[in-house]
Amino acid sequence: MFNWFKRREEACRAGEMPEIGKDTDLRELLREDLVVLFKHSTACPVSWAAHSQVNRFRLHHPDIPVHILHVIKNRPVSLSVAEMTGVRHESPQILVLRKGAVAATASHGNITEAHLAEMLGESN
Repeated sequence: MFNWFKRREEACRAGEMPEIGKDTDLRELLREDLVVLFKHSTACPVSWAAHSQVNRFRLHHPDIPVHILHVIKNRPVSLSVAEMTGVRHESPQILVLRKGAVAATASHGNITEAHLAEMLGESN
């Protein structure tokens, strides 16, 4: 049903996502031309399913900068992102930011490889 071995293999092939943490300069990161933030909870099975979808997206779109924010480990940073973007915190959650402005968001079951590509105007 979950095919954990395939998910692990996809994650390894996609490489590690840059992690957002307490030492990250959020203001500088959010000013980038394009940034995709993935808010991930390691305690949530829905978030793990979204993590798999994000890794599939990254395999097909390695040029898109996707950063991960572990919401349990970095709760204050996650809350700062919500405050700075004006987007209410959810987990799992994707925020697409273009030059500091929120261009698109998705959460929970709406985080799929296809929807990410659609949000970014990319095709698979």
